[in-house]
Amino acid sequence: MKKAKCGHIVEKRYADAHDGLCRRCHSNFSFLIDLESKYGEDAVVQYWYAMILTHLSSGEDKQSTDCLIEHLIAFYQRELIMVPSKDRYIKRMLYMLTSLLHPFDMKSLK
Repeated sequence: MKKAKCGHIVEKRYADAHDGLCRRCHSNFSFLIDLESKYGEDAVVQYWYAMILTHLSSGEDKQSTDCLIEHLIAFYQRELIMVPSKDRYIKRMLYMLTSLLHPFDMKSLK
């Protein structure tokens, strides 16, 4: 057993074979790839934005939600370098994910 990138405990062989991710986080990424291949990039942006907002607003396991957002940010930062042809889509995802992780506070402007 070892600690995965996300902080979850996972079997060493599994983490080594799945980019250091635990089963749950890897499953989320697999779903993301499947959704994009079936419905396109805009569906992925809309789905994750809705899901993350739902989890954040319901107060459910904020640590788990933040973990997923951090994984997605790291994934899309790598994709930005590896797949420059999807620059616009990837930057939208990064903007959306970063704004969810660090929301803008209107009070700070006063």
